[in-house]
Order: sequence, then C-alpha cells, then structure tokens
Amino acid sequence: MPTSSSILQKFIKPTKLALVVRSDLKMTKGKTAAQCAHAAVMCYQNAANGTAEQSAVLQRWCRMGQPKIVLRVENFEQLNGLERQAQEANVVAALVRDAGRTQLEPGTATVLGLGPAPASELDKLVAHLKLL
Repeated sequence: MPTSSSILQKFIKPTKLALVVRSDLKMTKGKTAAQCAHAAVMCYQNAANGTAEQSAVLQRWCRMGQPKIVLRVENFEQLNGLERQAQEANVVAALVRDAGRTQLEPGTATVLGLGPAPASELDKLVAHLKLL
C-alpha cells in the first residue's frame, strides 16, 4: 500500500542538492567529507536567505528527505564555469574556499554546492558530470 509520502512525491516536483568536488586536489576522504558538509550548510543558508522561490524549494527539499548527489570536476576552471552557469540559471550556489589549516593553501576552492533546486533544473547543469 502506498504511503502518503510516496503519493505526494508523484505530484510534487523532485528537488536535490549537488555537491561538486574538485578531483585535482587529491583531498583525503575526511577532508572531502568536511568540505562537502561546508557546501551543504552554505547552500541551506543561501536558500533560506534567498528569494521566496528558493526558500520554498528549500522547504520542499527538507520535507522530501534532502536528496543529495556528489559529483566531480577535473579542475578549478570547470568548477568556476559551473558556478557561473548556476548563477545565470538562478540556482543557489555556494563555493567553499578552504581556510588552509591542514592540507590545502588558504583560499583554495574545493567544493561547489548547487541547490537545493528542482531536479530538472539541476540536471541541466550537472547531468554530464561523473559521480565522485
């Protein structure tokens, strides 16, 4: 028997958050996880303080289980280009820059968080990327 949640998912636009990691930095698993966590929190804050539409998408994303995907790009140029595309598409974006206390130089761009956004809009930006 379908649950009310599964029935709702058929009628509500799916949303998700993408975390895009630079693979050229060779961060440890722990460092990568911490940088992804920073990006997720920053995206949440940006959406909560964003437009009414971004805030509504955030609430829908929270109610639907906060789906996330972790992807990779080869270098800073790809990450930077993706950030520009997201801004042009009015998709919440948050670029994490490392503080430089452990493995990386201060200010190194590590992870780009995108969304939460409607999955169809986010897929236009990241569908070509590979999973981390």
